[in-house]
Amino acid sequence: MRSAKQAFDLLSARWPVSDGKAYIAALEACEAVDDGRVSDESARVLFLLALKEAGVIYSTDIER
Repeated sequence: MRSAKQAFDLLSARWPVSDGKAYIAALEACEAVDDGRVSDESARVLFLLALKEAGVIYSTDIER
């Protein structure tokens, strides 16, 4: 993910589950980044928690 907008789009359109506390928190946080109510870093952490909650395998390594 390169932005909270991309994360929001993924969460709202292609997420493997449609409930869960971490999912809802991440969805709301990613949307709130746009108007400055939530920081990018907070949204990132919540998105990672939603990944874990959904059982999605991920890596935080950054390719260059």
